[in-house]
Amino acid sequence: MKRRERRPAPGDPEPPPSLPPFPRLAVIGCGAVAGERHLPALSEMGWRPRVLVDPRAERAAELARRHDVERVVRDVSELAAGEVEAALVATSSALHARVALPLLENGVHVFVEKPLATSTADARALTAAAAANSPPVVLAAGNMRRFLFVNRWVKMLIERGALGEVESFDVREGECFHRRSSRNHPRRAAGTGQFSPAFWNRETAGGGVLLDIGSHTLDTLTWWLGEGTVTAYRDDSLGGVESDALVELELRGGVVGTVELSRTRTLRNTAVVNGSRGRVEVALHGNEVVGVSPGELVAWELDGRSGAAMPSEDLWGDMFERELRDWLDAIRSAGAPFVAGASAAPGIDVIDQCYRMRRPLRRPWTGTTRGRGGAAARGGLRGRTVLVTGASGFIGGRLTERLVLEEGARVRAAVRTFQNAARVSRFPPEAVEVRRFDMTVPDTDAVDDLVGGCDTVFHLAHDAGSAKANAAGARLVGAACRRAGVRRLVFVSSVSVYDPLPDAPLTEASAAGRSPRNNKFAAEREIVRMIREEGLPATVIQPTIVYGPFSAHWTDDPVRMLLAGALVLPAPGDGICNAVYVDDVVSASILASRRDEAQGETFLISGPDHPTWLDFYRACARVLGRQAAVRTVAYEELARRAAQGARRQALAPGRLLAYRPLRPLRPVLRFVFGRLGASVQARVRRFYEQGLPLPKDTASGGAGFLPRRRLDLYAAKCAVRIDKARERLGYEPEFDFERGMERTADYLRWAYSAAVADASPGGS
Repeated sequence: MKRRERRPAPGDPEPPPSLPPFPRLAVIGCGAVAGERHLPALSEMGWRPRVLVDPRAERAAELARRHDVERVVRDVSELAAGEVEAALVATSSALHARVALPLLENGVHVFVEKPLATSTADARALTAAAAANSPPVVLAAGNMRRFLFVNRWVKMLIERGALGEVESFDVREGECFHRRSSRNHPRRAAGTGQFSPAFWNRETAGGGVLLDIGSHTLDTLTWWLGEGTVTAYRDDSLGGVESDALVELELRGGVVGTVELSRTRTLRNTAVVNGSRGRVEVALHGNEVVGVSPGELVAWELDGRSGAAMPSEDLWGDMFERELRDWLDAIRSAGAPFVAGASAAPGIDVIDQCYRMRRPLRRPWTGTTRGRGGAAARGGLRGRTVLVTGASGFIGGRLTERLVLEEGARVRAAVRTFQNAARVSRFPPEAVEVRRFDMTVPDTDAVDDLVGGCDTVFHLAHDAGSAKANAAGARLVGAACRRAGVRRLVFVSSVSVYDPLPDAPLTEASAAGRSPRNNKFAAEREIVRMIREEGLPATVIQPTIVYGPFSAHWTDDPVRMLLAGALVLPAPGDGICNAVYVDDVVSASILASRRDEAQGETFLISGPDHPTWLDFYRACARVLGRQAAVRTVAYEELARRAAQGARRQALAPGRLLAYRPLRPLRPVLRFVFGRLGASVQARVRRFYEQGLPLPKDTASGGAGFLPRRRLDLYAAKCAVRIDKARERLGYEPEFDFERGMERTADYLRWAYSAAVADASPGGS
């Protein structure tokens, strides 16, 4: 819930006479963290900045109006001498030291949003500049997690010897940026935070997940246990900003452990500290003791509270105000802040060591393809500029990787939102240029600029909720390709255009499905029309069930259902799964961009064999040790439940309020729903989405419900034929089901390591 912003009102009491007035303050950098966190916290404190500094004048002016700030300037150099006494630095990370250092040298108190700096040398220079003043100025670092009660409680346990001699630690923090929580990460202003290209550029961001998330994680760890020496560091950067990182570290006194960080996976988000007499595990994002051993440890008290009675504190709300109040108190009292710049330096030093000794993070599933058939002639796109729309998606991300690493192409990666750019931003800008592209916005000039200069275009972007938007987007991209003289447009459609699949072999000559509102069908029909009527140089490929690393629909989501014990198939589970490994789809796409024979044609793309759906899900379940989670239920019973669910969905509030006369009621419904407890919200969602109220002890989906479309897919005995792709494209799938699942298993062991460890013979 957004915090209420408060300004001092006439008649409000003045600060006590013993306290000096609020220092004249400049807020430097008006991005997401300043606009959504710092400025509201300052308003709550009654501290109104004197000036906002940001080169984006419109953004700064908007915030100045909202928070009643008198002056806006573009650069720190425009500040007059003595105009401000304190400065809050919230620029891009790479600029922190460059902006803060001259301010400190001129006697200005400085608060630096995390990270304090991007190198040990810069961190030391800042702390030295603060100390060189007489009296010293206050330099505070924005490592707000130290203020959480649970973190102070753990530090107390360590310092009082409650754990005995600390021996090891294990910290895992990660969140899939594609699935970020709107509560913890509210919608950003356009062009700020992770929605800004600067966030994904090493020169401006200073680094990736290690510097961004790791500056918090490693600060907390070194605050608890002392300075550290990095023994090994690996990340997945290919010249850009890393999205996954693994640190092996030895802290003071020989305490050893591992820190794992991720933007592509949701990790357990806890820290474990092991001692000779006890063990404690705590949450990283809130006041929660996940586990202690022995149990008596939870009774230890700090400030009159035990580990069993944690206060309610909001990390993304309360802590911003608390750290700024602490900085203000230190300025007024000429004392030291709780997170002084010097105390934040050990965490920065660990990050600096990591980057200096970086080694590549091993990803066994990303081995190069063998290049059988027509794919053997790699490098056909070398040196050419290639556009990939939907580059942040599952297939688009892997296509981008292979275009750069195997083809030698320069890729223009179009993403709908920069928030989802973690995978493609691992490359340097000269190899992959990430651009924002929203195909639902009919901006011809923007699309022409995006397509201009490209030899080949791969169009994968789609709107999951609108057939109309997909058709319009296909028309927009296709027309731009014609104007730009693009050599070949490859449109990646789907086998879903034939839904419902027949109980017979399927070829490109089979009749299209009976659902013209199918999202892919509408876009494909538009591309085919442009080929026929306008001479668009395009090829359509229709992949079947595409699985593999980072597949939400056919790898990650099924795994989550397996882990919840909630995956059901129509008995006896012998429906045909036309599975195709993602690299085979990428190979087919590249072949379609090269072959003259592909011009104007449509190709079904599937694997070389036809496992059943039971085979498919059992293969995933074996990796997780959850074979019993795959259950079969009679088709008739599942059909009855699907019909019941459809009736309830027809009366769902969201669907009813889609009717124009009822649309004004939407805000009221959202307000009421937001006030319900989490458990009630979950049951309401299950009631409407799954059609069956579930008992309290049943995992999500455990009642055995399937939507009718998915039920029919699982029951169909339709073998997709790929003869045409073999003959005209030279397509020969490299991954049969066994080999594709071997690579997928490598990914699952990495992405779901905790679940796999629990399933192993030695797991708990």
